[in-house]
Amino acid sequence: MELTDSHATPKIHPASREMLPDDPLELQGFEMAGDARLMLQLLVEEYARMGFDARQITDLALDANYQAFHGLRRAFGDDALRSRIAEIVSRCGVVRVTARETEPISERLIPLELPT
Repeated sequence: MELTDSHATPKIHPASREMLPDDPLELQGFEMAGDARLMLQLLVEEYARMGFDARQITDLALDANYQAFHGLRRAFGDDALRSRIAEIVSRCGVVRVTARETEPISERLIPLELPT
């Protein structure tokens, strides 16, 4: 069965769509109804897994450019936000990764003796 609707908008891939002068070409954030505590938990855990500690995550909330965190700061207040971030980070931890370059492994073969 084929659906036809004269009011349907044709699907156009964004890369091939016409650029309009009033198109801001930037992300637009807006608030939606939902569970603010869950949103905060998910954001904090995501940044903690990227290596951010509680202080760095709190700093994101102070920056109005991070709209989700900044909105949560307004919703919770500074003290409650800091406390909740510290609690979440203490529970989930912060991922820290260190990369080191080592000397190349010798390509010389070493015979292994196996017990018989």
